Amino acid sequence: MHFQRAISACRLPLAFNAEPLKTEAATLAASDWQAHFNNSIYQGNWSAAALRAVPGSHNAIYSDPNAETWADTELLGRCPHLQAALNQFACPLLSARLLRLAPGAVIHEHRDHGLGLDVGEVRIHVVIATNPDVECRIDGNVYQWAAGECWYADFSLPHFFANRGDTERVHLVLDCKVNDWLLALLATAEQATPNAPSLPPLTVAWLHQQMQDNPELHRQLFAINTSDAFIAALANVAERSGHSLDEPELRQIMRQNHRAWIERNLP
Repeated sequence: MHFQRAISACRLPLAFNAEPLKTEAATLAASDWQAHFNNSIYQGNWSAAALRAVPGSHNAIYSDPNAETWADTELLGRCPHLQAALNQFACPLLSARLLRLAPGAVIHEHRDHGLGLDVGEVRIHVVIATNPDVECRIDGNVYQWAAGECWYADFSLPHFFANRGDTERVHLVLDCKVNDWLLALLATAEQATPNAPSLPPLTVAWLHQQMQDNPELHRQLFAINTSDAFIAALANVAERSGHSLDEPELRQIMRQNHRAWIERNLP
């Protein structure tokens, strides 16, 4: 079976009872979790617990694209409900892991290369624990994923997650080989309609709050000597946080901080 339709994100027709999965994940020891290795793309606490991994790998949560052998971990053997969830997938499973995003944590927009229907390997999320203030954006569109749901997304597209709530977001994340069963499952799923528009352009109030919360950011911005470089730096701040750039708003920020700008190099 060849899949013709391009999909950014879709909810798969698989149902999971999130409560036993959530309870099981909550029983894991602190030593079962490790900080995500790609610390350049997130801030806050983003951690993982490996359920399937490359045997003998120095980093069990890394989904090695060159690996040929994957195996269940000892941790999965202690988690019968998670094992039952994995058993619902009639396609070859590569890595499987729990990903936990703590309150206040942000995964900046990025792409995961080497994934996609065209390359024969995809990533699927089973939502175990979430809250209404978790942001999920894929290719500029915002989605709301509920506990117990199973989602496919094309993670080679730009995507962004943030947990702005006060409870953890926990997903069971699987990297799978594409086979006829998975293609048939995708064929029965409908392209998901975004739940909300993309985030609004960067506002003065939002950026002021960022600088209040991050004195180092404030210091870096006011050490810049030209307006164009200042605008470029603000654009970078906006992009990392999932906002679009509104240059008139940024010029307004500069005008409102004119005195501080002039006096930034005074002793």
